[in-house]
Amino acid sequence: MGRFAQWRGRVLAQGHRLGDALRRPDEPEDTTGPTPSLNRLDALVEGFAAGQPVRWSLAGQPRPLPGPVDVVAYRIIEESLTNACRHAPGAPVAVRLRYDSTGITIEVRDEGTGAAPSGGRGQGAGRGLLGVRRRAERLGGTFSAGPRAGGGFAVRAALPAPEEMIG
Repeated sequence: MGRFAQWRGRVLAQGHRLGDALRRPDEPEDTTGPTPSLNRLDALVEGFAAGQPVRWSLAGQPRPLPGPVDVVAYRIIEESLTNACRHAPGAPVAVRLRYDSTGITIEVRDEGTGAAPSGGRGQGAGRGLLGVRRRAERLGGTFSAGPRAGGGFAVRAALPAPEEMIG
């Protein structure tokens, strides 16, 4: 089952990546599957953890997020896990969510053995990271991605979702 779950996770991630690459920026998300949501984070992490140690932690008081923020937060984590699987196979990955009064911060770090080769996972490299960067910025958020000092790779996004926005 472990190999099948790993294969399934990679196939699903590649399907999302292909769809994102082919979709125009103004085109809506695919609505045939379940809506991406942080409520499905356990299942997402489980799909990747079959072949890669993934742990996630939570800080602050979780609360419902506006739909677009919830979807983008999920997509950032999904893309980051896909990249870790591809560029740092087998390396531990940490996913951290922090809620505060202004929104949510997402950090995904892998413990790969070093920076990706030139043209690999650098700042804004690849259509997947570029796509989630655009989504985060459209919401008024910030996004950064790049090699970590000492090896590995980190993705960080801060998405606005002030407590007042939630009814």
